[in-house]
Amino acid sequence: MNQWIGEKKHTLLMNFGPPDKVSEDGNGGEILVYIKYYSAPFAANTITLTNSQQLKMYFINTDGIVYHFLVKYQDIAPTQVDLNVIRNP
Repeated sequence: MNQWIGEKKHTLLMNFGPPDKVSEDGNGGEILVYIKYYSAPFAANTITLTNSQQLKMYFINTDGIVYHFLVKYQDIAPTQVDLNVIRNP
């Protein structure tokens, strides 16, 4: 169980700042979403980065209290730079 469940939205905002996204929870409350991006090297002879993001979602009820917490990870399409085509001027 997450330590933020039962805490006030104000306290969450004071600790993490404004969320990256805000959505409705379908019950009159909201979902505050904080996104963290990760990149890691993948292959030789190219600069290929595997990218992913972590989404921390805090569900806030109509009283401004955190009632649920969820973390999701998503892969993002790789970014690649072919070093063989980069030439010095």
